[in-house]
Amino acid sequence: MPAPESPTPQPATPQPSAPAWQPVLAEHRHIPGILALYETVWGRPIAEDELRWKLFDGPYGPLASVAMIEERCVGLYAVIPTPLLLDGAPVMGAQSVDTMTHPEFRRQNMSVTLARHCYAEATRRGYALVYGVPNENSYPMFMSKLGWRHLDTMTRLARPLAAPRAVPRLLAPLADGLIAAQVRLSGATAPVHLDRVGRGTHFVPPPPVGGSARCRVHHTPEWLAWRYGAEPGASHERLVLGPQTAPEALAVFDMARDDNDPAGRPLLRISLLLGAPEARARAVRALLRLGLERGARSAIFVSSDPQTHALLRPLGFRPREGMPLAFGALARPMEHLPDRAGEMAFEGGDRD
Repeated sequence: MPAPESPTPQPATPQPSAPAWQPVLAEHRHIPGILALYETVWGRPIAEDELRWKLFDGPYGPLASVAMIEERCVGLYAVIPTPLLLDGAPVMGAQSVDTMTHPEFRRQNMSVTLARHCYAEATRRGYALVYGVPNENSYPMFMSKLGWRHLDTMTRLARPLAAPRAVPRLLAPLADGLIAAQVRLSGATAPVHLDRVGRGTHFVPPPPVGGSARCRVHHTPEWLAWRYGAEPGASHERLVLGPQTAPEALAVFDMARDDNDPAGRPLLRISLLLGAPEARARAVRALLRLGLERGARSAIFVSSDPQTHALLRPLGFRPREGMPLAFGALARPMEHLPDRAGEMAFEGGDRD
């Protein structure tokens, strides 16, 4: 019996190609498209005032690249222009913040293309470097395709102000008392000024303190007013040690909600700590006592600076988890930039 004939192959139906996108520098007219992209990629909306504050309203202007198809935004790579001190001299740099690609346009090298487009503009402006704390998804791209250097770790430092959850309930009051006594007996503090931070807050930073770090954020009054005074929905407070017009130490903090604490105790989250070492230590002692008064479970601070770690260790802070601190070269060649751990001193609010 003859074998049945094979069906005649039909020509494949050509699939429509995705429309071409173009990288352009983000402008205010792109905000509606960027908002829609955040909601698509994150699965939740971002408030327009938060987006404007973060990417458009900083004191040094916006710097982001978007992938556009006519009026539709399908990709974003954004940095925040940030003043730095590099080897003691003021320079401009950039903090890498958000990278996203619309699901319909993945596997097109979009993030790398947008990052390079953004870096070209930053280099044209004379920005020295770009830094950030890439997560596990973006880390390979920054290291292998954008030429970043993994220099250090942004470490979360924690100091208990109440009995840890692992302590049995019957022993918790005793542990609470021991911790409180330790905080109160840790050393003398000087009188401090406390106030809420808002759009009218005028910041006077202490004089920059030298150290082994070659690169750190230059905490100018303009940068501080934007970072803490203008952040939508924030509840930042300020502690000033010494005269407000010439402070010895300056700290910014808030009482953050801790969803993992069954008793509903907050976290004392320190975002900024400036001043000479002894003045900063006295400011932290005052903050820890304030945390006790407000029923905080613990105090936390994030820093890559070994000198800050050494300062906080005698006050009961211990390292917990961390994230990589890395950077890429822009207008300054990589061989002229930090090349060993401890040479970049970033902390708390210096990062997104």
